[in-house]
Amino acid sequence: MGGETSSCLDPGRPRVLVVEDDDGLRTAMVGCLARAGFAVSSVGTGADAVAAARAVRPDAMVIDVVLPDAGGLGVANEVWRDRDLKSVPVLFTTALSNPVVRTLLAPAQVLFKPFSKRQLLSWVRSATRAVPARLGWP
Repeated sequence: MGGETSSCLDPGRPRVLVVEDDDGLRTAMVGCLARAGFAVSSVGTGADAVAAARAVRPDAMVIDVVLPDAGGLGVANEVWRDRDLKSVPVLFTTALSNPVVRTLLAPAQVLFKPFSKRQLLSWVRSATRAVPARLGWP
């Protein structure tokens, strides 16, 4: 379902953009993050991810490495070219587990599928830790 954006954006909560082409996994991640208090938006393609990032201005992104129309690393690089988004932290997810892929992704923040909700929440909470100060929270 590329092109579909689900959004639950509240200006008072850290914003997370989930980019995942598997509808079931995307729905599960969005639900998990929303229940944890994040404002979550999601898309299923790389092209939609770049447009959504520019519109949403997320505080963190979770991007699948293998998307139907683009590689997740390329999507992140395109997002980071925008000067307003160059510091957005990105967590990559992948089911690819061969040694070459692991070596290529080693410098990046990666969750290998299947991963737990706890692992996802831990990374997103850590990545958005500075957001309360930006929003003027005590």
